[in-house]
Amino acid sequence: MVKSKHAGADGAPHAPGPANLPDRALLLDWGGTLMRVMPRWMGPQHGWTDEQPMPHAGEVLCSLAASWRLALASNASESDADPIRAALAPMGVGPLLAGVYTWRSAGAPKPWPPFWAHVLRDLDLPAHRVVMIGDDWTGDVWGATQAGMFGIWFDPPRNGHAREARSAPRVRTMRDFRELPDLLAELGFAG
Repeated sequence: MVKSKHAGADGAPHAPGPANLPDRALLLDWGGTLMRVMPRWMGPQHGWTDEQPMPHAGEVLCSLAASWRLALASNASESDADPIRAALAPMGVGPLLAGVYTWRSAGAPKPWPPFWAHVLRDLDLPAHRVVMIGDDWTGDVWGATQAGMFGIWFDPPRNGHAREARSAPRVRTMRDFRELPDLLAELGFAG
């Protein structure tokens, strides 16, 4: 018997849904993490698709999408989910996002607790099953770890120089997206 794309162990087809979602999530910051910082664009969806994705981000995240829920966590205050997904579509990530969480949708910015509470409630996951990846130490990593999540500080070398790596029991530093699978394993997330 040929299994359908969405088949259970018995081979019977089932609809994809919450029960079939991975029980862990990667939250990703947008500007400076998935795509380069966008200082010249103001307002919703103006010119975003012209910005370059971070090297290797799309390929690595697409390879992890079967075992992780991917979601965006951004301080965007003027943007809705659909234009953000469209901006990330060229790198293959937009359609894979289980959620798009912004200052606008959460009603509070990162790093404040109401933002993280909104995200965790919507994902329906405990904090210890979520890893936040971002380039802002305070807004992304510190805020997420204060809420009980894991954090990965994305800090690629600038002008050929790397800053000191930061690590703690629930925190790692990533210089290149190709390091992500190994860093997740170091944090205790096998496979």
